[in-house]
Amino acid sequence: MIADIQISRLASAEADSKTVTWENEINTSDVSLPDDQYRFSKSITWGDEFNYSGSPDPKKWNTSTGNGYYGWGNHELEYFTERPENIKVEDGKLKITARSESYKGFNYTSGKIISKAKQRYGRYIINARMPSGAGLWPAIFGFGERHKDYDMKTWPRCGEFDIVEIKGQNDRRVNYNVHTENASGVANMVTVTTDVSLNQFNEYRIDWTPEYIKWYFNGKLMRTFSKNGKGYDGWPFDDRFDLNICLNVGGDFVGNNINSDAMPATMEIEYVRYFALTNTITKNGYATIPIQPVLSPVSAKISPNQSQSFTVTNIPANTSVHWYALGGNLGVYGLKGPKITVTPAMLKAGGITSGQSFEFFVDFVGVDGRSSKATRGALSIK
Repeated sequence: MIADIQISRLASAEADSKTVTWENEINTSDVSLPDDQYRFSKSITWGDEFNYSGSPDPKKWNTSTGNGYYGWGNHELEYFTERPENIKVEDGKLKITARSESYKGFNYTSGKIISKAKQRYGRYIINARMPSGAGLWPAIFGFGERHKDYDMKTWPRCGEFDIVEIKGQNDRRVNYNVHTENASGVANMVTVTTDVSLNQFNEYRIDWTPEYIKWYFNGKLMRTFSKNGKGYDGWPFDDRFDLNICLNVGGDFVGNNINSDAMPATMEIEYVRYFALTNTITKNGYATIPIQPVLSPVSAKISPNQSQSFTVTNIPANTSVHWYALGGNLGVYGLKGPKITVTPAMLKAGGITSGQSFEFFVDFVGVDGRSSKATRGALSIK
């Protein structure tokens, strides 16, 4: 049963996307408010100039590892690592490199960083050089704070804005998208054909306000997405959003026809600059529950014919305990409350056999939908 939980963020149907030339401005919804209604800070509020060497600044970035559930929901083929072979800062640039190599059961490796800071509204300006090669998928995007990477069903309702996504097989096409409960997938995407190569450094920018998001390529307006009056499911962009930078290999967006000869292939970021919106009252954020579950045990090892129980001991008032595995909420299988028992039948249904580990997460969810940070658990099968 657990193995049947499968969700894909995107369908690979390029023909369904809107394609325009670089000179055109695209507005996919209501006419936006005049630019002069909103003002942005004249100095950088947050960002990274990458004027150092080594790993990405740990005060600013988290590094994502692994392949997630179903290839991060997209059936991607890479394994993200923290190794300098895949991600490093060098020569004044962040360099994320995809490699064709055997690693932990995968045929490709690459890297991904996620900002520790979450912003609400503002201007992002990012100078980047994109790699070419069929199957490469460089992306810079933000997830709303209600997103849980261990529960894929939180997407797309949490919201996502794609500052830029590139298909490595098309080195002059830039893709812009937003994902909400009401608007998601390639049918909502705008594709712009540029007059310059994406293999050189270009400037990617969004202006994000309480009323619209605007995309710019080298200073030219490419797209506007406006608040549509459809509530949170149409406009989740009043929450705080993180910033994700990654180079994927394969997956639903670019397909699995991989040009391994194009690797190693490197995505380079010269700077990330964020300028806060200065003349609006920012709403209270989607605050998380400050208490994190205390799990007992955190990990265990059993034989294939054994069961194992896990218990949460510090449940705050007015919250419920939620358990997750393989990208879905285990409540649909009756696993809820302060204590669950993982049985041999469950492990078999999830495809977990001897020599493997069963990874799961647990968090608290309030009556208003707020959630805590999750605690990770692991069950190893001898």
